[in-house]
Amino acid sequence: MKLLLGGILFASVAAQLATGQSAIFGDNLIVNGGAESGAAGDGVTRVTNVPGWQASGGCDVYAYQTAFGNVNAVSPTDIVPRGAGDNYFAGGKAAASCTFVQNPAMDLSAGASTIDAGTATYAMSGYLGGYGADHDNATLMVTFQNASGAAIQTYTIGPVTATDRVGSGLYLRRQIGQVPVGARKAAITLNMNWVDGATNEAAADNLGLILNAPAPAQSLLGMNLISNPGADASPGLLNSSPTGASTDLPGWVRSAYLTADSYQDSGGDLYQLTSGIPLDASSNYFYGGLDVSDSSNPVATAYQDIDVSSAASLIDAGNVPFALSGWLGGYADQDDNCVVAVQFQQWDGTVLGSATIGPVLAADRNNVSMLLQRSTSGSVPTGTRVMHVLMTITREEGANNDGLADSLSLVLGSNGNVGPEISDSIISAGAFGAFDAVTQGTWMEIYGANLAEDTRVWAGSDFNGVNGPTSLDGTTVTVAGLPAVIYYISPTQVNALVPGSVAGGPQPVVVSTANGPSVPFMVSVDSAEPGFLAPPSFVVNGNQYVVAQFSDGTFVLPQGAIAGITSRSAKPGDTIIIYGIGFGAVTPAVPIGQITEVSNTLSAPFQFFFGSTLANTNYSGLAPGQIGVYQFNVVVPAISGGDLTPISFSLGGVTGTQTLYTAVQGN
Repeated sequence: MKLLLGGILFASVAAQLATGQSAIFGDNLIVNGGAESGAAGDGVTRVTNVPGWQASGGCDVYAYQTAFGNVNAVSPTDIVPRGAGDNYFAGGKAAASCTFVQNPAMDLSAGASTIDAGTATYAMSGYLGGYGADHDNATLMVTFQNASGAAIQTYTIGPVTATDRVGSGLYLRRQIGQVPVGARKAAITLNMNWVDGATNEAAADNLGLILNAPAPAQSLLGMNLISNPGADASPGLLNSSPTGASTDLPGWVRSAYLTADSYQDSGGDLYQLTSGIPLDASSNYFYGGLDVSDSSNPVATAYQDIDVSSAASLIDAGNVPFALSGWLGGYADQDDNCVVAVQFQQWDGTVLGSATIGPVLAADRNNVSMLLQRSTSGSVPTGTRVMHVLMTITREEGANNDGLADSLSLVLGSNGNVGPEISDSIISAGAFGAFDAVTQGTWMEIYGANLAEDTRVWAGSDFNGVNGPTSLDGTTVTVAGLPAVIYYISPTQVNALVPGSVAGGPQPVVVSTANGPSVPFMVSVDSAEPGFLAPPSFVVNGNQYVVAQFSDGTFVLPQGAIAGITSRSAKPGDTIIIYGIGFGAVTPAVPIGQITEVSNTLSAPFQFFFGSTLANTNYSGLAPGQIGVYQFNVVVPAISGGDLTPISFSLGGVTGTQTLYTAVQGN
């Protein structure tokens, strides 16, 4: 899953660099927003000198490590910001409220022309929370002032109280809006509010205030506007989690239990699932949360607000279509479910329209744990300035909230032509190692936006005899100016075969559609980039197994290792079949991009090992009937073996880089 966290912010910063906008736009205006500058206390020795802040009334700064076991004991194993530094803002030892005030107030006068035009926007955010069952809490307040210091408008985020949290910790809170006309200063106050207990257990970290000037309207088109759309910027939940919640869910303002679960969580709903997950699934998916059977908490939510005011002229002209999609699902025969909705809002919160996908109920999944893709599209209503994306996961039965989601996407288009953009990365085929470099005749995955008008794989009618198609529904790909065979197209991903005549070194890749060519994207072409087929679905108990089969199609794995597939361990003397890509030239030569019709063998020396034992290979070359896929028929040697037998290979004397296993029934 490809992430573009903070994409709108990055686009805005780029626009400012191009147009010479004031430095007050695009940067965090809060000084020392994570309390990292200066010393930190341990809950016993107070720290009152906080660079950039004036602390009063007992406020303090604590270090995550040394504060554990003392007052305000927020541990790094609790819910804290992903990538949090050493310190955080703390309420202090006194049973009283206190404040941190940014001193001096931020000077906004350099952006006066943009502010007074009514086109400057703000995003204020912070991680706020507290300790255990105490209701002490923090709020972040920004007051925009005129030149004389008089208040124009005040905005506040927080609090996060004990009922908003799972145990101790800090949760993201964020708000966006327009900077009021006439604003020349921003006064920032962090309130640490004491409610109960012998000490002030309020806590805060990673405070931010970012002002944005309008970016080019086109910068919002053709890209996924949802930050952290597959929960992959989060540490995934594992059974060992002490709280039942991920330690952070960047980009999302969430309720207490909604979290990220790992596809490799041995107790997770989608553990070892071989179908019913997105093609671009990465490490995690969204999960409603553990142990939420309390009838007062049947629903988990997370939202993010997206500023689309830079595209106001296009939106108000009725020229902006949208596409909302995601993979939604649940667990077994339970109807716990996820719904994702988008509200199109004016700046004052007036809702102009909405779009919804989901739910996917047990009957839709045939009572099987899985995710199914859902999508909808339409036109962005005129007047829209904010898109409020709300994910709602509802527990209908059982102790846990097993509503699930992954690969959420919200993309804006234009009724004008928008050309393709390779905006993320190019890798060799993800299931075969996902290397950053490619080689001649290897399959590569191209990621971006507007790469195709529809989604499909090649069909027999696309072939010219034995030659694979170099165009699918108007999408073409060139590498160093040479046409590439295309297997799969979608608006955000294209799978293509590197042509055979491409020279080594950095080479430009261009995707073209009816709307024109993309800007060239450089990819490194190596002499070889071999990898065996080993997708994430073949990770068993945290170990990556190679996809190996017997001649009857049975998979070589510990019996029952992956639900829904037939498997058994191999025995010495068995021949097993393994597939790969990127292994280079063969003899006799087979033209790259053509269906393989003759038996052949690798030109470079190839060796296959079970542990340190060399195995005989009956066939090692391009797979008959395939394009760009290699086949290896390997004879299992006489070894002691086991369910976790390491395998490896060398090509031309160079050992492959994958760490892989298979299952061998020993002598």
